[in-house]
Amino acid sequence: MYHPDETECVLSKRVVGAVDGARTGAAFLDLVDERPDRVQLTPLGREVVRFALREYGSVDAALRVFDEWKRSRKRFTDLAPKWGMLTRRVVYAYPATQLLVEEIQRLHKDGFAEPTLPQVVEYLHELHPSFTVELFVRGDEAVRSRLLDVDGELRRDVLTDGAVYHSPTVFQLKAMLYHAGILTSRGAEPSNLDPETDVWALRDPLD
Repeated sequence: MYHPDETECVLSKRVVGAVDGARTGAAFLDLVDERPDRVQLTPLGREVVRFALREYGSVDAALRVFDEWKRSRKRFTDLAPKWGMLTRRVVYAYPATQLLVEEIQRLHKDGFAEPTLPQVVEYLHELHPSFTVELFVRGDEAVRSRLLDVDGELRRDVLTDGAVYHSPTVFQLKAMLYHAGILTSRGAEPSNLDPETDVWALRDPLD
């Protein structure tokens, strides 16, 4: 958005083809503020721009570095430790991250070293039902009525269907947690998601 060229063009050519998903993820992580009449950078988003300017001199120069990382399987935190630390700061500014990390840590202590997505959702729902539904489940009423019974309890068999999950969480947020060095594996779009093999494990659990 700070780049002088048109945002959608810069994103699709220089960063990622999924422009709408990128914008949704940026809003989800409080990097941009979406309003009916405009989209603008938040204070956190402006801090990311300041980092790019300080490290590279211009956002265009920063994006040239991103060009070198396309199709790389490495994490931000391994490719560029400073970007990795900034990514960590961004995801920890998102209110759900601390709670999510703490509960996955508790799962680890309870013997679930590599909990799957359904196991994480079941565990969280027992402790924080509203939070879990809002974070992990698509906002579609048909999806939620299929997943939750009349008492608000989870129908566990539905948790194995990737289509019920919220893309900004299972794809964008999980990818950010991976690149920040917090989780062991990256996210996947709900259309490509196999919940029973989708692991949500901490890279550095505290034993």
